[in-house]
Amino acid sequence: MEIINEFRLTVDSKSINEAFCRGVTACFAAQLDPTIEELADIKTAVSEAVTNAIVHGYGERCGKIYIDGIIDSSNNIVIKIGDKGRGIENIQLARSRYIQRVTENARDSVLP
Repeated sequence: MEIINEFRLTVDSKSINEAFCRGVTACFAAQLDPTIEELADIKTAVSEAVTNAIVHGYGERCGKIYIDGIIDSSNNIVIKIGDKGRGIENIQLARSRYIQRVTENARDSVLP
């Protein structure tokens, strides 16, 4: 696919920048004329990812958060959010706990 438009943003991992990142990404996505619900989903996903980088990636220290966005010739939007924080010590354990929680939640939500 051909890239039609793109942006790159780097901000400090400060909570004040979470709303800024959400706004920039929403403005970028607006060129695709999304529904209100689609735009809200994008903003929520960006907020969660940026907050995760701030809280879990860097904790008390300040680092950088990187956001890349592209729109391709099929009008797909891809937003990548990353950091160079401390990461997850044991990714396999974290994934197994996540899968366990999802399974338990699914089992709890099944109606009799």
